[in-house]
Amino acid sequence: METGTTNEALMRRFLALWPLRDAAGMTECFAENGVYDNVPNNKPLEGRGAIRGWLDACFQHLTRIDVKLLSIAANGEWLLSERLDDHVVGERHMKLPVMNASRIVEGKIVLFRDYYCRQTVKELGMG
Repeated sequence: METGTTNEALMRRFLALWPLRDAAGMTECFAENGVYDNVPNNKPLEGRGAIRGWLDACFQHLTRIDVKLLSIAANGEWLLSERLDDHVVGERHMKLPVMNASRIVEGKIVLFRDYYCRQTVKELGMG
């Protein structure tokens, strides 16, 4: 299987774990020293332990996140994807457009970088 296809499958699997609230499974998709970077927010999370801690914290206040993958493109180790993430808290839905650039090496995410509008987050009451 070609690298781009394999990497796209890993990304689709990772995104499918959000609504399941599977922090362990999501963390396993990362390399041991992988980086999760929410660009407009905080400094990047480095390493599986930091990523797992952040995911666990997310799932403490979110019912789930439903992810609609709008487009995805692969070029070797790099993937670009456009999503609509629906952050669900109880009955409330907060839809956030997200653009992502990720690098996957040897079947593990080494960099997951999300870009989104901080103003939209504020207007949704999410931060």
